[in-house]
Amino acid sequence: MGPSPSPAVPQPITPTDIGPRPFTLEAVTAPTTTRLPSGSVAELSPDPFVAGALTLSIDGVPQSHLSVRNPRDLFYDYVRRMGTVVDTVAPVGAPIGIVHLGAGALTLARYVAETRPGSRQLVVEYEVGLVSFVLAAAPLPRAATVSLIEADALDALRTAHTTIDDRVWAAGAHVVVCDLYAGLETPPHLTTSQFYECVDRVLSPGGVALVNVADDAGLAHTTVQAAALGAVFPVVALLGPSAVLDGSEGGNVVLVAGHDAAIYDRMPALAAAGPHPAAWRVAAVPGGTLPGAWG
Repeated sequence: MGPSPSPAVPQPITPTDIGPRPFTLEAVTAPTTTRLPSGSVAELSPDPFVAGALTLSIDGVPQSHLSVRNPRDLFYDYVRRMGTVVDTVAPVGAPIGIVHLGAGALTLARYVAETRPGSRQLVVEYEVGLVSFVLAAAPLPRAATVSLIEADALDALRTAHTTIDDRVWAAGAHVVVCDLYAGLETPPHLTTSQFYECVDRVLSPGGVALVNVADDAGLAHTTVQAAALGAVFPVVALLGPSAVLDGSEGGNVVLVAGHDAAIYDRMPALAAAGPHPAAWRVAAVPGGTLPGAWG
């Protein structure tokens, strides 16, 4: 049996004041790149079609899109769906606790800082140096309060009791976002029921786990992830484009999981919020809790 993982101590990300003056992207008028300690190459490039927006790519694979001028503008459809779920977990504007597993360009963290000032946010990113590279070109909103752990997501969750300030996180997180990719694939150890047990430990009793699954037609990856979630959470739903959920096309599915059956009550409104065409359905979870209409 190997040694226990060393505690990964969260480091504060110091918010940079970018207002009230208009923010310009003078520093990023052309693609800027860096080679990370892992050997991967990160690139930030201006979006030629969206003013004030950037795309983050790792080894040529687009990972994140962010609008520095307007953090409320979520470009990728699955990120918009996640943002809509985050909008429903507490009264409008109320601060929340949220853990982001996979940082990317901190797109959703920026959205939460903008829409829910005072929220406590913890970001876990495996690629050492990625977040500092992003922040050099695209600072956080001044309202952001974010801490960073540079570590494997599972290792970070396993040692959360020693790295997360219990005075701040004693009640658990309202949301844990899992957007974990190495290239085009999620590492297998981050798709298991053991991993989701660790996610569950940092959630509040009524909290929600959100998982981004990039899938092919037929939803093979989604089925595996939903089964792993269903071994931990009695409530698991799928949210995404209609053609993806019916298995006819590939695309991104957002899995919404938790212990509160009221999640199902919110799903029609979440689908109705778009992007369209959108659909939702209950995952086939053995022993799971089904909404009354499905009973």
